[in-house]
Amino acid sequence: MSEAHTIARPVPAGSKLWKPPIVGLVTFVLMFLAVGLGHTAMVLVEHLLGRDLTLAVSPLLGFTGVIMLWYGVKSKNETFQTWIGFFGGLIVWMCWIEFFYMWYGRMNWGMLPRMDGEGGLEVSGTYPEYMIMGSTVGVLLMMLVFYTFDKDTRCNMFLWFQDKLGLKEGLGPSTKTAKDRNYAIITFMEVIFVTWFCYAWNLLTFDPGLMGKGTLYLAVNMASVFIAVVWAGYCLTRLFQFKRTATALRYAIPVGNIAWVNVEIMEKMDWMGHEVFIEPWNHPLEAGTLTAALLFLIYLLLIAPKKPSELGRRAT
Repeated sequence: MSEAHTIARPVPAGSKLWKPPIVGLVTFVLMFLAVGLGHTAMVLVEHLLGRDLTLAVSPLLGFTGVIMLWYGVKSKNETFQTWIGFFGGLIVWMCWIEFFYMWYGRMNWGMLPRMDGEGGLEVSGTYPEYMIMGSTVGVLLMMLVFYTFDKDTRCNMFLWFQDKLGLKEGLGPSTKTAKDRNYAIITFMEVIFVTWFCYAWNLLTFDPGLMGKGTLYLAVNMASVFIAVVWAGYCLTRLFQFKRTATALRYAIPVGNIAWVNVEIMEKMDWMGHEVFIEPWNHPLEAGTLTAALLFLIYLLLIAPKKPSELGRRAT
């Protein structure tokens, strides 16, 4: 390619199709599907390679995401950086978090899944890797505290915290501008932290040791549905105003994950099933259709008109 990593040529912003709310809608649907199909990718890898081989090679597979990140960081193309950070983050999360916790819990420690039902004879769905993940909430909160006190953050949520906590004056002005930011590592870390946060959210509300299985359990999870709907809905109203595909894609990562919290809760309550995502070999038509839809949306975003600022590291 004449311009390294160029995904689309810059065109005038007056495209009749790629205007609000189309950009936001496409990125949200893409990200919502990506969360569900991320589960599918994980179970397919395990199903095709076998659990023992999967757990043995997952540390090496995780380096694929790091190599992608290295390649993306060197690029000056914001759109390319965003996509590389996104896919690199997914690979590292799957291989170095989920599969490693699976190995550690099931094979190294010999842990059993949490049991439920009459006489405690039913597998509740909380497998060892998720019990380990639930114990990392303290580390997650510690990292979120760091970002809350980071004066160079540009995340709207942390900026809101800083404003409400009266931190801005004490922290001082940011030392970075938009052109100093590398969107590959930003998107990579966003994928990791958003996925971690939403997992922790569900794991805490599903934990019978904390919530029991009665009225409190139901009330907490209904409150989670309310919070997720309101939070995702508010973010959607903002996302639908976006014009730049790269910015919209990054913003859609938390929106899609927060919306998916409801799917996990409804499945846990037996109000719906999402076997299509976790048993795709039993639902090939549905899983294939969803995968095709995801790939089509990715293609649309790749060929969508890009502003010059998305193809070079210009201030936004």
